[in-house]
Amino acid sequence: MKIFGWRRLHRIIALIILLPLIIVSVTGVVLLLRNQFEYLQPSVVKSEPVEGSQLLTFESITEEFGKDKIEQIIYRPQKNSMVVRLSDDTEVQIHPQTGDVLKSAKRRTNFLIELHQGSWMGAFGQLGIHVLTGLGLCFLIISGIIIYPFKRKRV
Repeated sequence: MKIFGWRRLHRIIALIILLPLIIVSVTGVVLLLRNQFEYLQPSVVKSEPVEGSQLLTFESITEEFGKDKIEQIIYRPQKNSMVVRLSDDTEVQIHPQTGDVLKSAKRRTNFLIELHQGSWMGAFGQLGIHVLTGLGLCFLIISGIIIYPFKRKRV
């Protein structure tokens, strides 16, 4: 008699990885749709280039916003837009040649990204919980194939 069969192990692992899998799935869907909601991520403002004018230097941008406050500087040449992401989750869009502020808004996707990756819990969340969830999901797929009766008996 089997004490610990495939079906029982399949159910136990499914229950263990249920919550992390739901969190990853829901945050993944929300992150895919983040451009549809201005509340989550500000839309990019397109600006017209100024003829004969050079792009701003990183030094001038860091002087303006403060080197300690800047997390990222993103330049999008197709939209002629420059985005400065600050450490307080504010996103400031500036004209890349004149330095005029085109838009300033709060960016709320950082926590969703950390939750999706498991990085909000540190290395334990990323390497422990998320890796084990991925391995558990692989086990569920394989064990599901094993326990699924491909040839059903007619009753």
